[in-house]
Amino acid sequence: MIKQSPVFIIILLVINIVAGLILSCYPPFNMILNCVVLCAAIGIAYWTNKKEILPAYKFSLAFIVPAITFIELIIGIISPSQLQDNWGIIAILCGLAFQYLLTYSVIHISYKAERR
Repeated sequence: MIKQSPVFIIILLVINIVAGLILSCYPPFNMILNCVVLCAAIGIAYWTNKKEILPAYKFSLAFIVPAITFIELIIGIISPSQLQDNWGIIAILCGLAFQYLLTYSVIHISYKAERR
């Protein structure tokens, strides 16, 4: 059974916080934005691991969700460091919504497929 590893995401979260505290070119706003992205990824990975999902669906989620999270992290790094007129926050929220809807849909479809 394939499982998404929240441990790897927690390590990325710690690295993100340390980088935000050490690097002067990494603004605190962007660090907090990326911490939110990583915490959401931990939640989705935990949610995916707790549900009974068919292996093929779980395998595809194991690649799609981290790829979207990586894109969100890059957007969080290069986004403006203010709240007003921030296109990065909008893109990250769209990515998080897509991840949530994708995970919910996969769990729902897998549940229906198992009941047949």
